[in-house]
Amino acid sequence: MKIKSLILAGFFAIAGFSANASNSSLFSYDKAAVNAKMNNVSAVETYVNQNDGVTVSSLNADGQQLVAAANLSEENSLSSSLLDGPAGVPSFIWGCVLGWIGILVVYLVTQDGDETKKALYGCLIGWGLGFLLYILFVVVIFGGSFFAF
Repeated sequence: MKIKSLILAGFFAIAGFSANASNSSLFSYDKAAVNAKMNNVSAVETYVNQNDGVTVSSLNADGQQLVAAANLSEENSLSSSLLDGPAGVPSFIWGCVLGWIGILVVYLVTQDGDETKKALYGCLIGWGLGFLLYILFVVVIFGGSFFAF
């Protein structure tokens, strides 16, 4: 049993040391461009702090130059992209955690085919991860003798 654990630890160590980034340009950035964009976002922040109750829609009506400079839109907002689904929880998470019950909840609450599809994908990925963890558990704990008939 110890030799199998040692082999498994060695495999993960070798895999960890052999992983590297071959394209270093992906990890560099233009600092001046980032600062310029952040100045635009700071201008929007100042506007929002000076005017209470500002939303993206009202900002589009009042400060279109700020919105254009900071690249803001309702499609980019957090509430419209990440928190779609019942109770502010993404549909993928409903399906991944609760399985078919999560799919049913998403379908009954949203009545949206796209959200139901996201819940279905979450369910399939959740089941797949559960199956892989079970196989890993059986192999590590029982040493594969569970599969021998």
